[in-house]
Amino acid sequence: MSLGQGAPVLMLHGLANGNMATWFSGYASPLSAQRQVLLYDQRGHGGSTLPKRGFDLDSQADDLVAVLDHYGLGQRPVDVVGHSMGALVALHHALRTPSKVRRLVLVDAPMPAREFVAPSLLGAGSPEVLSDYIDSHLAAVAGLGGRRKERLRQRLTALFFETSLVQDVLRMDAEPEAALQALQVPTLLVYGRHSPCVAAGRQLARLLPNAQLVLLDCGHYIPEEAPAALRTQLERFLEVPQVVAPQLAEAA
Repeated sequence: MSLGQGAPVLMLHGLANGNMATWFSGYASPLSAQRQVLLYDQRGHGGSTLPKRGFDLDSQADDLVAVLDHYGLGQRPVDVVGHSMGALVALHHALRTPSKVRRLVLVDAPMPAREFVAPSLLGAGSPEVLSDYIDSHLAAVAGLGGRRKERLRQRLTALFFETSLVQDVLRMDAEPEAALQALQVPTLLVYGRHSPCVAAGRQLARLLPNAQLVLLDCGHYIPEEAPAALRTQLERFLEVPQVVAPQLAEAA
């Protein structure tokens, strides 16, 4: 955790190739000049342990609360930023305890996960297919090679084939529309214009009463594909007094 003087910010990475490094250099480090910034490796990722089960949103939101409590931030509103699966965890946490979230940033949230995430997990039907996918796609996105790529291969093989992850994602439906419509937390939705999840962003923008949707010229992996544009959006949104009405913005 980096310490600054402003409101705390918690940043959550995505599934599979994500870990706290997703946010560290390009986002958390600059923000920490003015803010407390908290990052952590979510269960089954990075340096965290690999439990056999508990990848459902309730369990992951419980993890989030435990981290906030550990750092003495559990009783005050914080800004929560999440990418992909991390965005789903952030949204679930905000719906459970809206008074504990000052502002919410959902970066390409794939809601519902059983529609947007599960097909790719099911497509990796064997360790060999998963290995080919890591070589052809994930390693390139994350800029990994050598030992780091091999560690990712070992971790994801265990995550996909030795835990309840796939089954948990298959059970992840969309959040209830009534709950989304009642959420008053100011929310920024950042989606890639070429992302397969952009329809989810438009649906969330329609349902959330205090949200704005920004489309960037990239795909799903926005933190890596459009870092400068995303950082600009984060800094602008986290500092404005309030979001007064839903809106759609197009950004390069």
